[in-house]
Amino acid sequence: MFNTFLEKMSGAIESVENPHEMLIRLIIGLALILIVLIFRKKIAQCFVFVFGKLFIRKSEMGRKALKDSLVTPLSFFLLVVSIWGGTEIIAPSGEVRSPILLIVKIGLIVSSGWFGIRLINSDYSFVLSDSSSQSKKTAVKFISNIFKGAIIIFSALLVLEQFGVSATKIFAALGLGGVAIAFACKDAVENMLSGFIIIFDRPFEVDDTIEIEGVTGTVEDIKIRTTRIRAVDGSERIYPNTKMANTPLANWTKISKRAVNSEFGLTYNMSREQLEKFSAELEKILRAHSEVIDESVRISFDEYGESALIVKAFYYIREADIIKYKRVLTDINLSVKEFIDSSDIEMAFSTQTVHLINEKTATD
Repeated sequence: MFNTFLEKMSGAIESVENPHEMLIRLIIGLALILIVLIFRKKIAQCFVFVFGKLFIRKSEMGRKALKDSLVTPLSFFLLVVSIWGGTEIIAPSGEVRSPILLIVKIGLIVSSGWFGIRLINSDYSFVLSDSSSQSKKTAVKFISNIFKGAIIIFSALLVLEQFGVSATKIFAALGLGGVAIAFACKDAVENMLSGFIIIFDRPFEVDDTIEIEGVTGTVEDIKIRTTRIRAVDGSERIYPNTKMANTPLANWTKISKRAVNSEFGLTYNMSREQLEKFSAELEKILRAHSEVIDESVRISFDEYGESALIVKAFYYIREADIIKYKRVLTDINLSVKEFIDSSDIEMAFSTQTVHLINEKTATD
């Protein structure tokens, strides 16, 4: 059966004279493919190492980025090339050359695009230093997302070209339905333009802590269409860039201090001396805390509430980070609570008095 197979193949391939020669060509061709399949990653690593040493001598980070992004796509392309080489050995007269060359061209396009996207997805350490500004890091990340989209579109067009579908015809077809496509892509274009506004106007940047529509979180990424925020509860919130550009928000990272307005309700049986004592001790506690800006502390007996005498405290805390700010605020509140528990100060609670009337007595 195998001899019959070899006879048919040798008859189909013009340059092969007999089944014996066909067997030798099959063994060599398949062995080449098998060797590359097994050692393709090692071969790719050696190539990248030599290339890095020759052309990227001064940057260790650049060589690392090249290795991380190029080894896998290159090993894939080496396998494609080995298939071409194996088929050339098996059929040197070109019976299967055209389809294999098509596969090689597509493999080259896919590998190149794959390499570009992996390079963009690296940590940018070969472009950005630790001292680079946050705005520069954000801009690089945003522009890289645009480049990724461009690489995917360009690679897809080149692949279609290999199948005889020219980019000119595609754009001509797009021109026929241009109005409908423009209308369908309106939101995408608006989000992309809003992304540029965010990048260059810089209301916030990657790693900033912001609050929008009642949600507080850290900006993780600014993409072409959306901004991703990691909320304090751990969930990922995804907002269109148009909303991020047009909705009022608070950027807590941009502030150097946080204002605190505290309100205390004391019972109406408190004397003037007790009120003054409470106010003085409260001011003392606040001024003594290392994270409170001393000159910002203001204590006032503000108003007569419905069920309490209202004493208000206003001050600034130096710590802007939301987590650390909450810890400082907790520490201050615990100190105030400790003072209240150890003194004769009575805190007021909302109360309601209900008067019951005996109907019989009222009639009499």
